[in-house]
Amino acid sequence: MYYGWRRKIGLIIPSTGNAPEVEFHRYVPSGVAVSSQHVLFERVDQDGLVAMGARLEEAASVLATGEPDLLVFACTMGSLVKGVGYDREIVARLEALTGIKTITTSTAVLAALKALEAKKLSIATPYSAEMNATEKRFLEDNGYQVSSIEGLGHLDPRIMPRITLDQIYHLVEAVLDAEADTIFVSCTGLGIIEGLPIIEADFQRQTIGSIQATLWYALRTLGLNDDLPLGRLFGLPAPEGSATDEARSCR
Repeated sequence: MYYGWRRKIGLIIPSTGNAPEVEFHRYVPSGVAVSSQHVLFERVDQDGLVAMGARLEEAASVLATGEPDLLVFACTMGSLVKGVGYDREIVARLEALTGIKTITTSTAVLAALKALEAKKLSIATPYSAEMNATEKRFLEDNGYQVSSIEGLGHLDPRIMPRITLDQIYHLVEAVLDAEADTIFVSCTGLGIIEGLPIIEADFQRQTIGSIQATLWYALRTLGLNDDLPLGRLFGLPAPEGSATDEARSCR
């Protein structure tokens, strides 16, 4: 059987975990194939994230040999660490190299927030205070109000895959601001996608997670509108003016 008969995704992920590829493989609809390539990632700080970003071309070149319909850089902080426009810079670099449509996790998160008409965010992360400040600034510079953000303080990316759903659930409970209309659980290193509908129901807030938003936006960019059981977001189309329009015009 040719497994990518609908579409093929090339997934670039940090070397320290497997959550994006496991959850993409688990939840992509029938006919969508996923190939993944890891990039070295050593530390969740400015230097470590920028160094990882400099290694993306090699991974993209390897994935391009399989002729995917879409390249996806699945890392939240790695695609926003230099501020507004850094995700678009990464996209431009990889598209120029491969000629393949590309998205990043931060691009996907922004599209998800727009689709949900979010305004005020409560954010739970595994990151340090410094990285939380960087993420807060990125989102606020993109027009969103961050009413609260709290992290677990980790700098070693190898810890992220070991963080459990119950830890994230209680972190959300602690950080949630009464005025927030949206919860964002940040980091593609966290394997907690199945818990997002629980968080959404228990805290009565629309909820997105990094892998969930990346998967949703990847499918929508490919013109696939499957409604997966992963929260309110999957019942929505991508917002107008997003990468989906360009992707459709290229096919």
